[in-house]
Amino acid sequence: MSDVLYQDPLQGEPFAQLPTPKSLDPIPKSISLTDPIMLRYTLCLSIVIRNCFHVYLCWRQFRLCKRSQEPPPQMLGIMSQATFDSSKDREMRTVELQLIRYIFDAILSCLELHCGVFPYLWKLTMLWYRRIGDDVWQNLVFMVIFSTYMVMRTIPSVLYDKLVLEPYYGADPEKVRTLVGLLCASAFLIVLVQVALIPITVIFLFIEGNGGWYFVLWIWGFLFVLSIVCLLFFSLFGAPCLGKSTKLPEGNLRKELTKVFSDFKFPSNRVYVVQTFHISNATAYVWGCCCCKRLIILDNLIYNRGKPIEELHEDEVGLGLKDEQLAAFLAHLLSHWRRYHLFKSFTMVHISLLIYLLLFGTCYRQQTLYEAAGFSYEFYPRIVGYWLVYKYVMPPYLTITNWIIFYFIRHFEYSADKYAWKLGYSQDLKSALLKLFADNRLFPMVDHWYLMWHRVRPSILQRLSNLHRLEVGSRATRLELI
Repeated sequence: MSDVLYQDPLQGEPFAQLPTPKSLDPIPKSISLTDPIMLRYTLCLSIVIRNCFHVYLCWRQFRLCKRSQEPPPQMLGIMSQATFDSSKDREMRTVELQLIRYIFDAILSCLELHCGVFPYLWKLTMLWYRRIGDDVWQNLVFMVIFSTYMVMRTIPSVLYDKLVLEPYYGADPEKVRTLVGLLCASAFLIVLVQVALIPITVIFLFIEGNGGWYFVLWIWGFLFVLSIVCLLFFSLFGAPCLGKSTKLPEGNLRKELTKVFSDFKFPSNRVYVVQTFHISNATAYVWGCCCCKRLIILDNLIYNRGKPIEELHEDEVGLGLKDEQLAAFLAHLLSHWRRYHLFKSFTMVHISLLIYLLLFGTCYRQQTLYEAAGFSYEFYPRIVGYWLVYKYVMPPYLTITNWIIFYFIRHFEYSADKYAWKLGYSQDLKSALLKLFADNRLFPMVDHWYLMWHRVRPSILQRLSNLHRLEVGSRATRLELI
């Protein structure tokens, strides 16, 4: 097929030739980041170092799982040996898959730069949609092809999980999906990703086209306003996608929780129970201020969902927290609200996002970056720059900022536990944590280094140890709370 771009003959415009991709020479002409070849090697090195670091973290967690042979002393009577072994296998499978994904990602990321995958996708775009000057539609067509490729990029790790890890570690027969089912799910994911990305792409291209050099500030402003609107919506209307919500009914549970609401001066008429059957994580959410406060309790957090036993499935009997445990859990949750942890997290994330976008705006317009990816001079889709900067330039920044944000969020958990302890909920809170742990059957051990980059919250064992230290009056070392 010819590379000549189609021009409407009625407009009397001449034909234009599609620029050929830049030659992917293996040897740089100078030892400088202004040289596209040298920049390409530098970007690949950055990806390899970052992924090797996370492979090391995953290996540490995998090694810890391998060495752990029995439940920790705190879990005696809560976790049987069979449950421990089962949770250990699940954790090892999850961590090994995570490790393999980092390896595949490093290999594919380097190949994409060295083999000119993105210029090839751009050439396909030009062959499918050839009208010159129709920049938005060209970028949309490229996004369709690009998002399809990105989903297909995950297939090697999916096949590894299905064909290697699943037979080795075993799997619950009721949760096993066939290979055909996984491929169909990937096809559905392609459609879903495109439905989500296309309108966002149009918005970002519009902002970039009209925002000039400060378009990144407009993008940040758009995301900031969107976040505020979402929080306001959830505060006023809850989360309808979770299930049907009703106000907390009268009864023993409401009486038990009245003291908690009184301690935190939280209006009891803004507490809702959500009936959900598609969410396995038993939890609750609280947010808002002034007249927009809302506390949502998922019904699977309540003991036996607050129903008679005959109305429950066999595997639901005995799950959830009893009234005094739920009161302590909500005291911890309301401690987050009282100490403005959501507001602080929101502020940290958006400051980090603003710095990211300012750095992005600086790198995004560097022509050498696109030449390093194999594009010809000034002939590339604008939208590909978002991926190139995010994937190849920003990993060092994201690695550092993720550690900082995760560190503070984990300390918010300790702070909320301490506030609940001061109000006298320590014993019931420990009981609630152990009960939720027993219900979810999670693996209790987490490597300290792995946790710092891969877990937003401290482990159950860390929280129990911290509550015990508060009770006996001892202090933790700085390293223990990192």
